[in-house]
Amino acid sequence: MNSPQKQQLLNSEDFQKQLKRKQQKAAIDKQQALIKQKMAQIQAAQAAEAAPVAKKPSKAKWYFLALVAIVAALLPYPKVITYEKLGIVAESIYVPSRFGSKAILLDTNADVQLDSQNRWLYLCNTLQGERHCNRYDVVETQGFFAAVNKYLNQ
Repeated sequence: MNSPQKQQLLNSEDFQKQLKRKQQKAAIDKQQALIKQKMAQIQAAQAAEAAPVAKKPSKAKWYFLALVAIVAALLPYPKVITYEKLGIVAESIYVPSRFGSKAILLDTNADVQLDSQNRWLYLCNTLQGERHCNRYDVVETQGFFAAVNKYLNQ
């Protein structure tokens, strides 16, 4: 018989303690190796986060710009119209009709009809069931930016 077997037979209590210590030390070494491995993974992940990452340009920006362009194309563009009747000249912001909405002048409640070919503006009111229309001569028509400027200065 060799000596470890003799020692086991002679002093089994001490042998059991030594065996238990060896098993505990092996378990601790195994846990420490696992902890070191996890720490290495965490450090690698932190290093990857710290490194600058080249981002692809976002497509959301282009979708938003396309949406704004479509909305701008569909909205009616206001104009500044200068109109006159019997020597009295008035100027107002005209918003044309789009998609079934009524054309409006911002400073009147009357129904508005613009005949741009003949340069006439009709303002119609309905009083006591009767419709009364007045025809005005269009003196000048200005564009969108003039309408925005007039609106902001009012």
